[in-house]
Amino acid sequence: MATFRCLQSGNTVTFTLQHDIDSMRGHAGYVRVDEDEPAKEFDPNAQRVNTPFTAPQQPARPRGRPRKEFTL
Repeated sequence: MATFRCLQSGNTVTFTLQHDIDSMRGHAGYVRVDEDEPAKEFDPNAQRVNTPFTAPQQPARPRGRPRKEFTL
C-alpha cells in the first residue's frame, strides 16, 4: 500500500495494487508520502483473526401514520 500527495491540491490518494503504485511513481504531479515504511510481506503462518459478522440493523420507526392531535 502506498500513499501519494498531489503537488497542486495537497490531496492524498492511497493505492494497494502494485500496477497502480508503479504508474503513480512516473507521474510528475504526485509525490509518495510513505516512502520510509517497509513493505509488509505475507506470512502464511501468522495467526488468523476472525472478525465476527453482524447483520446491519435498521433503526426502529413507528409504523403507520402519526396520531391526530386535538387542541381545545
